[in-house]
Amino acid sequence: NATVAGVPGVRVLRLTLVGELGFECHVPAAGATRVYDALKQAGAKDAGYRAMDSLSAEKGYRHWHLDLSNAESPFEAGIGFTVAPRLKSTTEDFGGRAALEAMQGRGVFARKRLVCLALAPDDQPAFSSTPPASAPLHGGETIWRDDECVGIVRSTAFSHALRTTIAYGYVHRFPDAPKLTLDYLKAGNWTIGDRGARRPATFH
Repeated sequence: NATVAGVPGVRVLRLTLVGELGFECHVPAAGATRVYDALKQAGAKDAGYRAMDSLSAEKGYRHWHLDLSNAESPFEAGIGFTVAPRLKSTTEDFGGRAALEAMQGRGVFARKRLVCLALAPDDQPAFSSTPPASAPLHGGETIWRDDECVGIVRSTAFSHALRTTIAYGYVHRFPDAPKLTLDYLKAGNWTIGDRGARRPATFH
């Protein structure tokens, strides 16, 4: 428990979901406005879920309801490290093991792969008080590699470190397309389709 901006009973929890030095404050309703205003005065750019989305996007942490679902494997989502050691070190059966082994046999990126794209950064100073010039993304936009639509944006957040918007989405492999290797992805010219326009993006 802590007292923040004169408001007692604020519970401050350390979270790893957002990366380094992430904290979640549970504030009594009567003092919520005072705490929020104090955080903004102290220099907080975002608060609440905006802050959590921004920090976790920069760290590359996945969101279950957006970046992950039961339609994607840990390999496709870029978190194969969570299951690979168990597949190698034990023969013990567990839910999904057979499917993961079959996926390893045919190539873990045979169907699709999660990618991270960043829009062209704003030309403002890193800590400018002026809102960014670029319009935000909201999810559901199209992902283009060269002139081919290859996926849909699943999650997006503004990155204060890059001073631009980060977008995550799955790139799908078409039957006549090469394998989704890093070399193939890096070689592409990436854009994000947004309200009839194609906005340049960088693959990360």
